[in-house]
Parts: sequence; structure tokens; C-alpha cells
Amino acid sequence: MGEFAGLFLIIAFILLFALRRRVKQLETRIELLERGAAPAQVAPVPTPPAEKQAGLSVFAPKEEPTAAPPPASPPLEVPQIEEPAPAGPGRLAGFEERFGALWTVWLGGIALALGGIFLVRYAIEADLIGPGARLTLGALLAVALLAAGEWLRRKGEPSRIALPFADVPAMLTAAGTSTAYAVIYAAYEIYGLLPPGVAFLLLGAVAIASMAAALLHGPMLAALGLVAAGVAPLLVSTDEPSAWGLAVYVAVVAAAAIGVARARLWAWLAALAIIGATLWGLVLLVLTEGGSSSAAPGFLAAVLMALTAAFLVPGLFRGPPAGEMPRPDWVSALAVTGALGLGALLTAAVDQAAPSLILFGALVFAAIVMAWRAEAASHAPLIAAPLSAFVLAAWDVLAQGGTTVAAPGAMEGVVAGPPVLALGGFIAFGLALGALLGLAGYLKAGRAERLMPALAWSAAAVVGPLLLLIAAYWRLTDFGISYGFALAALALAALGTLAVDRLTGREGASEHAATVFATGSVAALALGLTMALERGWLTVGLALASLGIAWIASTRPLPGLRQLSAFVGIAVLGRVMWDPTIAGGNPGATPVLNWLLWGYGVPALSFAAAAWRLGGNDWARRTHESLALIFAVLLAVTEIRHAVRGTLIGPEPGLAEIAGYLCVALAYVIGLERLRRVSASPVYELGSLGVFAIAGLLAFAVLGFANPMVTGDLIEGRFINLLLLAYAVPAVLAFALHRVTRETRPLWHRRASGALALVLAFAYVTLSVRRFFVGPDLASEDLGSGELYAYSAVWLVFGIALLLAGLLSGSRELRLASACIVMLTILKVFLWDMSDLEGVLRALSFIGLGLVLVAIGWLYQHLLLRPANVQKGQPS
Repeated sequence: MGEFAGLFLIIAFILLFALRRRVKQLETRIELLERGAAPAQVAPVPTPPAEKQAGLSVFAPKEEPTAAPPPASPPLEVPQIEEPAPAGPGRLAGFEERFGALWTVWLGGIALALGGIFLVRYAIEADLIGPGARLTLGALLAVALLAAGEWLRRKGEPSRIALPFADVPAMLTAAGTSTAYAVIYAAYEIYGLLPPGVAFLLLGAVAIASMAAALLHGPMLAALGLVAAGVAPLLVSTDEPSAWGLAVYVAVVAAAAIGVARARLWAWLAALAIIGATLWGLVLLVLTEGGSSSAAPGFLAAVLMALTAAFLVPGLFRGPPAGEMPRPDWVSALAVTGALGLGALLTAAVDQAAPSLILFGALVFAAIVMAWRAEAASHAPLIAAPLSAFVLAAWDVLAQGGTTVAAPGAMEGVVAGPPVLALGGFIAFGLALGALLGLAGYLKAGRAERLMPALAWSAAAVVGPLLLLIAAYWRLTDFGISYGFALAALALAALGTLAVDRLTGREGASEHAATVFATGSVAALALGLTMALERGWLTVGLALASLGIAWIASTRPLPGLRQLSAFVGIAVLGRVMWDPTIAGGNPGATPVLNWLLWGYGVPALSFAAAAWRLGGNDWARRTHESLALIFAVLLAVTEIRHAVRGTLIGPEPGLAEIAGYLCVALAYVIGLERLRRVSASPVYELGSLGVFAIAGLLAFAVLGFANPMVTGDLIEGRFINLLLLAYAVPAVLAFALHRVTRETRPLWHRRASGALALVLAFAYVTLSVRRFFVGPDLASEDLGSGELYAYSAVWLVFGIALLLAGLLSGSRELRLASACIVMLTILKVFLWDMSDLEGVLRALSFIGLGLVLVAIGWLYQHLLLRPANVQKGQPS
């Protein structure tokens, strides 16, 4: 008793808190009454129907909630205290109400079921009664529970209205059906009193009766009945299973469940029935394996499509009401997918036998008719399109026969001939479905008044024929070159263009449908190019398709075309990222004039032309501008790698390759800076900064780990050699960039480009001296006095040249660069030459340095300070 006492104390403690809250509410009301104000009134909560309380009225059109009338104003202006809404119908205010009205019902039902199970178990273990008596008592218990549930329902149990999830009659009925189900299964499996066929029928009857009783007792019983019906075939086993019997059973169960779902507007029940029927159809496909009962899954698919048309599609036959603005219905979409999926898999399972193809064609036709009649099913043709393509892709086009290996004679018919193509049915089936989807989609899209149906029909008309063509192309050619399929793709493009011309200018949503057809035409054109041309023409074809869409958008500004052209361009970039070599790493042996020029150059020009044709300043044009710049860079990079290495796949880049990248990057930045002056697009701004940063990294590479003094790479040629490409040319380009940006870029940018030019030029003159004295191997350890002296002389000459150029051009940056070089030379002479040079070379080094310094001072005095003194009126 101690455990029960503790439980009672806990419950009493919880109830005490509930009572305290009630007391607080009463005290508040009394205080308001004493002050002369009536307590705030709370509008009663309307009682929705039981099925809507359960949240299951998915099929029904949504109704706008009506606002409750405002409460009457109190006679005195006092603070209004809103009192919590009372626990009206369908609502539970707190733990006490939940425990007393809801949980007890559920726990009571579970306790009844467990009590029955324990009673039967005790009777069996104690051997008190025989099998027949046990089953009789179980059946009587089931009948008693069912009778009690029905009696309470007719009596008008208040919980059915107030608490639909704690419906006592429904709970008793569910317990009764579960007991009946268990009794039948025990009679078959444990005691062997029922043959398999009778047990199967009885189990199915109890399950269907449970779903029928759900019309009176609510959703819980429907769920129990559907689950029991779905499990029944797994519980009964026989030596001679019947595929047709199982198919008919599943069809009857699905029809019962869908009927109940339609009557009570329970979308979840219909969805569960569709999923269960589809899964059992897949099981039948596996069990029949193309045998004599292989038509059973097809029968199930046909029944599922018929039930969908009769009861599930809103606004069609006995379907739910569609409302004024119907939306695509997900339940009917699920059913259409299941029916067409079973039909498509059946064609593959029976090797495209004529009855299976006729059945699938009939299912597709039924889906199109449903979509034609009811706007809520306009998604059905779009579901049929990829499944139709699957049928073609799975078609076994190789048929034995036609010829024999041996000559006619004794071996005729004994040795099979080579396989030949059986194309008659294949071509007829593909053309029939393609024409059906395309024509129906075009006609209905032209009549659609709302956007969603117009897009769905036009998409089905475009996607269906294209997917069928791709499936046939793959099945017959394995994605090889085929001029016949290319002509078929061009024919689709022409038909799409004709549809665009007919739909443009109509009222309603036809403009959007015309956009879809225009897109399909360009896609068909790109597909035709891919089918007719070799190697990476898919990249070229998609790029041209993007240009074509942009061209159409500029001449016929249909909604969405600009954005679509950008998406196609992004797809081209994705294709290149998947295979950067485009041509499989073998673009050809000729430098520059090879496949890379087409694979990257044509897309770059296409995207640039698309950006020019689109105009404006939206994200679509900026996308095309970005893609044009990216493909131009990729073209240069791949061409340089191919020219240096002979292939795109090879070792790490060396000095020559990195030097080429550096020159291209700097030239690219100069071009982008020119474009910045004539265009306000942020693409050129960000692109210029990004490529300039890359150029800095490449310059660091040629000065550091790719430096021939570090790597030991041989520099052939005394004056005309790789040092010109790696250091001199980039220095000139960096200086040109410095001049181009002197008025358009901030100070840090100009200083960075100028410093880059100075460092590269200094590296060139230094490495050229090294090449002159030590030969091709700049990493040699030889360092003579002549070379050491030459560095000082050359650096001084370099500094004087910078000074003269700065004085003549008036460039302060060049004069400062000259000062840096001269200072470096002074440090070198005093710190290095003084200790390492001897004799006349050391003397000449200091004498030359002194003369240069004096000359520089004289130049500054006469060319810079004199004009300044004259302007101030001082004597020179």
C-alpha cells in the first residue's frame, strides 16, 4: 500500500495547485465586482465537427474563420483582466482535465486489451478449457466489446463531441475488432482450425469492417483497420499462393480505405492506402516474375488509377470539392505516381509485352484526361513524362532471330542467329507517347487562365518529348554520334518555336507557357548539336543555348527567359568543373589552334554576346559577364598549359608555365580596368581585384620557389631567353597597370602595382647578369669578382635609367624607385664589395659609385630645385 499512498500524494499535490489557480481566479473576479466592474467576458469557442478537430479535413476547401463579436464595454474604466478561456468542447485546460478525461480512456482501453490477453494466456497455460472453448470465449468477448461500443455511441456519449481522441465508444470498438482479429489468426495459425483461404477472407473482412465502422467511430478505428488489412497477407501462408487473389484483396482494401477517406475527408488515410497498394504491387511484381500471373500488378495499377479518378481528384466525379482556386492535390499526385510507376515497372518485368504497353499507354491517357478535366490534377502529365521515358530506356531492343549462323540445312533452327534490332514497337511507342504529351500540353497550355496549370502543361509538353528522345538516343546509340537523332532534336526545336509564335500575345497565362516552349526549343537545339558533334560539344551546345535564350529574351521579353539563360550558363560552368579537360585530356597536338579554342573560346564569346544582348543591370546579365570572364581566363590557362606541356594532365607547373599565367593575369587586369571605365558593373570591379591578387601570388612564385636560382632549371639563350617572359614582360605589364590605374584606383593599389613592376624589373636585370657570367645553370655555386662588380654597375645603371625616366616624365614614383635602387647599391658596395673585391675592381666600384652619386645630386639641383627656386623668385 505504500506505493499507492505515494502515488495518491503526488496526484493530490498536483490537484492542489490546480485548486489554488482556481481560487486566484475567483479572488480576481470578486475584486472587480467590488469595484463596480463586470469581469471580462470570454467569447465561446465554436465547436468544429469531429473530423476537423482531428485535423484530417485536407480535401475540404479552407473556410475563412469568422471573428467573434467584441465584448461589451464595462461601465467603468478599470483595467481589464483577461480570464483564461474555459475548457470548452474539444479543449483541455490543464493536467487535471487531461488526466481525468483523456489519459484514463487510453489507459483503460490498453488495460482491457492486456486483461483479455492475460486471461487467455492463463487459460492456455493452466489448460482449463480446450481450443474451441477458448476461441468461443474470445469471439464472445469481441462481440461484447463491439456491442458496448455501439450502445454507447447510440446513447450519445459526451466524449465523442468534447474529446474526439478520447472517444470511449471508438476505443471499445477498436478493442473488439482487435480481439476478433486475434481470434481468427489464432484459429488458423495456433490451432489449425481454419484453412488458409477462409482465414485470409475472415481477416480481410474484419479489417474492412473496421474501416467501415470508422465512419461512425472516428479516425482511430480506420487506421487500425487499414494496418490490420495490410498485415493480413503476411500472417497467412499457403503452399499455393494466388497472385490474382492477393491483387483482388489489395484492390478491395484500397477501395474501402479510399471510400472511407473520401466520405470523411481524411487525406492521410487515402495516402496510407495508396502507399500500401503500391508496395503490395511491387511485391506482386517480384513474385510473378513475368509468369502467367504477371498481369496481376497491372490490374492493381488500373484499379488505383480508377479510384484516383473517381474519388481522389478534387472537382472530378465523386472527388472532394475543388474550390474557386484549386491547387495541385498531393494525394492524387501520389496515386498517379503509384499507378504509373507500377505500369512502367510491369513493362520492364515482362520484356515489353504488348498487353503491358497497352496498359501503360492507357494509364498515361487516363492521367492526361484527368488533368484535362480537373485543374487540381494538372500535374499528372508531368508525372507521366519521366515514367514514359523510363519505359523506353528499359526497352529490350535486341531480339533473337532474323538470321542463322549455319546455312539452311540440318542445323537450321538449332543454332541461334545474331541478335537484331526490333525497332517497330519501340519507335511507335515513343512517337505515340511523345505526340500525346506534346499535343495535349500545347493545347491545354494555350487555354489555361491560371499560372500553375499553364506551367504544368507546357512543361509536360516540353519535358516529355525531350526525355523520350534522350532515352531512345541512349538505348540505341549509347550516346554516340547520330545524325538521325540530331534531326529529330532539330524538329522538336522547330515545333517549340512554332508553339512560341502561336502562344505569344494571347491573354491569360499563355505568355508564361510560351517561355517554357522557348526554353524547350533552345534545349532541343543544344541536344541536337550534342548528338551530331564529337567530343565536348555538349559544353559548346549549352553555351550556344544560353546565348539563344538571351537572344529570344531580348527580342521577345517573355517572363523568366533572362533568368533561364543565366541558369543554363551556370550549367555550362558545372559541366566544365566536372571535366575541365572537356575533350578528355587530349585537345590535339597543335598549340593554340586546338579543341580548347572551341571548348572554352566559344562559350566565352557566347556569354559575352548574351550579356550584350540582354542589357540592363540585373543578376542575369552580371552572371553572363562573370561567365564570359571566367571562360576567357580558363581558355588562356589551358592553352598555356597545353603549349608548355603538350597535355592538360601532367606534372606540376614550372617557370615557363607560371610565367605565362603571370603575363595573362596582368594583361587581364589591364583589360578589366579599361572595362571599368565604360561600365558600372561590379563584375569588372571585383574581377579586376581578384585577378590582381592572383597575379601577386604568381609573381611571388616566380621570385621564390620557381626562381631558376632555386630550382636549377636551365635558361637557354644568352639574351633572348625565358627570363624575358618570366620577369621583363610582367614588369612592363605591371608598370602599364600602374599607369592605367593612376586616376581610378586608390593609393594602395597604385603603390602595389608600381612595387610589383620595380621588383620584377630588378629581378630581371640581376638574373640576366647571373646568366651572362655562369651560363644556363643559374643555381651554380660559382661567384667571381667580375660578376660581383657587374651587379653594382648594372644596378647603378638601372637606377640612373629610372631617375632619367622619372625626370623626363615628371613621375615622382619613378624617382623614388630610382632612389631605392641606388640605396640598395650603396649598401651592396659598402657591405659586400669592400670585403669581397680586391685590387682595381674594389677601387673602380667605389669610384663608379661616387661619380653616380655626384651626378644624381647635380641632376636634382638643376632639373628639380632650379625650377622651384625660379618660381619662388630666388636666384638659381
